[in-house]
Amino acid sequence: MKLNHYNIIARIFPGIISSIPFFVLHFYYLRPVLGQFWGDLLGIQIASDVTISLALLFLLIQLSRYVSKETFEKNIFNGSSGLPTTDYLLHGDSHFSREYTLQIHQKIRTDFNLEIPSHESEAIDEAKSRKSISEAITHVRGRVGPGRLVEQHNAEYGFWRNLAGGAILALAMSLINIVVFSVVVVNQSALWISIILALIYCSLIVFAKRLIVSHGHEYAKVLIQEYMLMR
Repeated sequence: MKLNHYNIIARIFPGIISSIPFFVLHFYYLRPVLGQFWGDLLGIQIASDVTISLALLFLLIQLSRYVSKETFEKNIFNGSSGLPTTDYLLHGDSHFSREYTLQIHQKIRTDFNLEIPSHESEAIDEAKSRKSISEAITHVRGRVGPGRLVEQHNAEYGFWRNLAGGAILALAMSLINIVVFSVVVVNQSALWISIILALIYCSLIVFAKRLIVSHGHEYAKVLIQEYMLMR
């Protein structure tokens, strides 16, 4: 994974936020046992902790992205065919004026030799129109690239989407920690930390849809605007 702007904001930051309950369990419960094992195995305690931390972080980044796409993005936007970037270019969508929508269609036709279905065709088979628009948008993204603001808005959308997926994993781990530190190994500090974390992640999940939709629309608007400004 390259350390570019998108990966840092949209993947690493959500992974770090989601990993806190796992580190709570490691710090308060597992490290006293595993620390000696890894220290004997590797000879250096610090190196073993860093290795475990990085491995866990990478795993969480991948799991968070997968869970967010399967749980949130597919359900909210019905896959790529329901993303705001697709909705905005439908004839029946009211975000842009009809004249501006047709100008976008014409620019796509000129730039990529791709034909967006007519209003009549869309009324007959909207699913086909959505697919055509979705395919055209992949070319638009390639043409715009990072743009002036596109990369930032894309990273912000990715941050909230991936954080939503990570929050599900983190909430589950926080609940496990509550049981562990109240029953298995009683530790008031770790217990209260776990309770507070559970409330935070629960709140993130509750507001996830609103945050994802809002930033998805902002990204779509900026992408299309910057594309239309290109010559």
